[in-house]
Amino acid sequence: MVFGWVTLAVLYLFLLFSLASWGEKNSPTARALTSHPAIYSLALAIYCTAWTFFGMVGQASRDTWIYLPIMLGPILVYVLGYKFIYKLTFVSKKQHITTISDFIASRYGKRQTVALVVTLIALLATIPYIALQLKAVGATFQLLTQQPNSNGIIIAATGFIAAFAIYFGTRQTDVTEYRRGLMLAIAFESTIKLLALVLVAIVGYSAWKRTQTGPFFESFTNEIALAQFGSFSFIAQTIMAAAAIVCLPRQFHVAIIDNLSLGHLRTARWLFPLYLAVISAVIPIIAIAGKSIFAGQGIEPDSYVLSLAMFSESALLQVIVFVGGLSAATAMIIVATLTLSTMLTNDVILPRILAFTGNTDDKKDVSKKIRLIRRIVIAFILLMAFLYHQQMTSSRSLHSIGLIAFSLVIQLMPAIVGGLYWKRAHAHGVYAGLMVGLVIWVLWLVLPIVSEQVSQLEQNELISQGAMISLAANSFVYILFSHFAPQRLIDRIQAEAFVSPAISGNNTVKTQTISVTVSDLVTLLSTFMGTGRCKQLLGQYQQLNHCNLDHDSTPDESFLSFCERALGGVIGASSAKVLLDSALRGKKMDFTEVINFFDDTTQAMQFNMTALLTSLENMDQGISVVDKHLNLVAWNKRYANLYPYPDNLLAVGTPIEKLIRYNASQGEFGTDNVDGEVEKRLSHLRSGMPHRFTRQRKDGRVIEMVGNPLPGGGFVTSFNDITGHVEIQQALEESNIDLEARIKKRTEEVHSINAELRLEIERRSEAEKELIRARKAAEDANASKTRFLALASHDVLQPLNAAKLYVSALEEQELSESAHAIIQKLGHSVTSSETLIGTLLDIARLDQGEMKPDFESIDVRTLLSPLVDEMAMRAKEKGLGFKAIIRSCWVRADKTYLYRITQNLLSNAVKYTESGRVLFVVKPISNTVHFKILDTGIGISNDKKDSIFGDFFRANESKEHGIGLGLGVVRRLSLQLDSDIQVRSQIGKGSCFTFSLAKAESKVVSSETTKPRSTTFTGMDVLCVDDQRENLDAMQTLLQKWGINVVLANNWDDALKICETIQPQILLMDYQLSHDSEKNGLALIEEIRHRLNVVMPAALITATPDESLVTQCKAQGVNFLAKPLKPAKLRALLQSMTRYIREAKNV
Repeated sequence: MVFGWVTLAVLYLFLLFSLASWGEKNSPTARALTSHPAIYSLALAIYCTAWTFFGMVGQASRDTWIYLPIMLGPILVYVLGYKFIYKLTFVSKKQHITTISDFIASRYGKRQTVALVVTLIALLATIPYIALQLKAVGATFQLLTQQPNSNGIIIAATGFIAAFAIYFGTRQTDVTEYRRGLMLAIAFESTIKLLALVLVAIVGYSAWKRTQTGPFFESFTNEIALAQFGSFSFIAQTIMAAAAIVCLPRQFHVAIIDNLSLGHLRTARWLFPLYLAVISAVIPIIAIAGKSIFAGQGIEPDSYVLSLAMFSESALLQVIVFVGGLSAATAMIIVATLTLSTMLTNDVILPRILAFTGNTDDKKDVSKKIRLIRRIVIAFILLMAFLYHQQMTSSRSLHSIGLIAFSLVIQLMPAIVGGLYWKRAHAHGVYAGLMVGLVIWVLWLVLPIVSEQVSQLEQNELISQGAMISLAANSFVYILFSHFAPQRLIDRIQAEAFVSPAISGNNTVKTQTISVTVSDLVTLLSTFMGTGRCKQLLGQYQQLNHCNLDHDSTPDESFLSFCERALGGVIGASSAKVLLDSALRGKKMDFTEVINFFDDTTQAMQFNMTALLTSLENMDQGISVVDKHLNLVAWNKRYANLYPYPDNLLAVGTPIEKLIRYNASQGEFGTDNVDGEVEKRLSHLRSGMPHRFTRQRKDGRVIEMVGNPLPGGGFVTSFNDITGHVEIQQALEESNIDLEARIKKRTEEVHSINAELRLEIERRSEAEKELIRARKAAEDANASKTRFLALASHDVLQPLNAAKLYVSALEEQELSESAHAIIQKLGHSVTSSETLIGTLLDIARLDQGEMKPDFESIDVRTLLSPLVDEMAMRAKEKGLGFKAIIRSCWVRADKTYLYRITQNLLSNAVKYTESGRVLFVVKPISNTVHFKILDTGIGISNDKKDSIFGDFFRANESKEHGIGLGLGVVRRLSLQLDSDIQVRSQIGKGSCFTFSLAKAESKVVSSETTKPRSTTFTGMDVLCVDDQRENLDAMQTLLQKWGINVVLANNWDDALKICETIQPQILLMDYQLSHDSEKNGLALIEEIRHRLNVVMPAALITATPDESLVTQCKAQGVNFLAKPLKPAKLRALLQSMTRYIREAKNV
């Protein structure tokens, strides 16, 4: 049961979330629906909170008609006070008001202290109201689920409300923007509330009819009940409700700030009172039915709505009532927290932050910080409300909590009404009135109620009395202090703007009283504005209105409004109105009017000039102004900071060409064509065409320049440093910020984790740490093994190189067949050792990341044909069938890698096949080339397929010798070629290895071939240098067999001494000659060439397979040979060098 209701609540709240998200979309349907006046009117029903949904029924059951004033007050305001609501909305929109504190502060001289006081009062009034909603939510769950404690549910509901408010209320920093999704969700909740109450009233009346007889409304129509209409509490609470519909921060925000159009007020004037009237009508029905049905059962009257739904045994009705109660609470909390967060952020927190940080020239975007502050404030407000709920609401009815909040918030009413209708109203009166009202409220209401020594009825009476007394004292002190307070110019300006807003058509004189001509008004304008400016404005007026002015005709209302606005820009709106009225009616102004006129005009002009100069000097943008002769006439401090000109250059009258040329010479335009850049910018100014462009300066800052022509010639240009905006834009493009992930936070945290789960998590955490440590140790051991293999292989290659050279020398000797057979076997052993060590070295280099593939287009058939021939011979020796089908194709790969992969796979196929055959297929399919090696060998079991590519793995079924490194190399090489080796195998039937590579375009191969020329080495002098004596001896033995004169040296100094006496024709060098890294083989070749002044052919023979070393050899013109040395390669290289030497001599 508990889980079901919790699930329903979560589903409904997510329905609200989805509905609000849909409303935020910019689709035509969403915009049309959210812009409908009915949505605005239903959103006003946010006034009907849990107090209305539950508390008023309880109040009606206890005290009959005493619930009605809370509904009657707003109805009277919207029906009879429509003009007041219209003017309040109109002024707020005209002044760009954001909250009720902003309204009062703006009206009273834009004083920050006024906003701070109003915000604190709103906070004190709203926290108990939010706590009231939380209490209603908790009571609903307790009644439905019969749980003794509802704190968990209240915490979960508070968390979701916070998430909803943060997501839909803080997406933009501009709070005046119409929040379509939020308004749509509130209107939907209002509909659910009304539907739930009407259905419960129908069910309650039906149940009463079945069990009771007699007049239904007897308890509400008796003499005692009707006497309440004239009671002090009834009248006082009606006044309180009427004031609260204006002063409640959430109600002010929905009704005023979120008003999309003033025309929507006409619909709200009848639809909102109708909504309240329907609710007022069903509340007595529910109260009477609940009181009669649940008499003697100990059920709280505040819960009659939900109890009747449960009594009906209709699951659908219970769901609707439950959702309606949830709507009543959540809508109020969401909007109230949003409004309060805006007020606290704008009026309390941000001013303090700015006071500490000061004004800097940084262009950092602070919108993210503002949104973060608002989110923190929302969380703080909800936390305070929850704590208040825990401490103060245990013994309070919903009605009494609501009245406490009303009695405090109506203290703002004198400041609002006086601000709209009394020009003498002053901030000092607001301060004094609020302080007096707040003190009386605390002494009269809070202290006696906290003592809990008064009854429920006495509480309501006490609240009504205290509210009226504090409101009366507030109003009296407000009027008294305002009357004697000195008014500043800003106070008079704001009073005029709020009390007499400029509504089109209301400020001009009716046409029938006019006795002047258009020419007279033109003369009046010229007197105050000058002839040039007057002609310009008249031309614009005729162009916009598509008319030609007749100077002898009578001016129409449109032209009168134009003249008043034009004069207002010079002498102020009020002075312009007085002057125009005097001119139109032919009425002379008396001396007092003249003095006031010039006093107002002078103050307005001084204020305007001071404000203009101050604004220009403190603008974030740099401003420069040039006249029609292209001379500098004005600039501000920011412009001078952006462009640090020499002192004598930035002066009035300086030609703008000098400043542009100075910037160009400093490299600000990024080119060397200074004259061209200067002329291009001067042409913009001469043409008088607006322009906008962005330039990145040499110091990295990005400046946006916007230029506009001035009337009568000249140009004004603004310079805005947008570096911060550009950086933020780039950062946003590089990262995708996901805000929706935050909404899911804390939605599922209902039940705590038990102790066993925590212990299991800790145990698994420890096991994971052990695995991480073991993996680290294994990786370290593997790295050590790799380094050891690399170093050991290098050292082993040195004697192996000598052995291979000796074997090659012996093979060229004329020996007996038995000796040749022994030598051949020795050669095979040396080759096997070389292959093993090469494999080890390749593994080490691959693991260390030193081998990188060199991708190129490769002719597969040309590359693999020699390998196929070799494998065919080996298969023939074992009596196996071997067939290769290689289609003509090219692949993109590394030659060496592809050869080694194929060599290992074919070698294994032949090696592990005792009888049968081996098939090798290369076939292009679409954009890939597939390689397949099939054999009828011993096969691989399924449990070992994942292990065969590991190092040192060998099949136990195999009779062949080896250490199992081949497939390990294959795996590493294929991964570097972005290819995956696939294996299919069955024990005793054979295996199939496949891999694929990307197909490549064939390269054009020259058909010309050069016939090899035989070369002898007779008379060639070769200097061999190596720090290993056995390598020198083996080299000498082999080269002497070829008829070469060999000279040996085993260090740097010996080699240089030999070169002083004998000039060698070819140099064969080892790389590592000593412990001194600078005295290596390459350095020795360069030194010998330098001393002999001859670039003689040279080759570096080394067991250090380093790619950078190969690159260095190519750069110095030195051939590279790797140890162990293949005699055939050495012979081919020497033949090439010999031909080169002899051809050089013949030239």
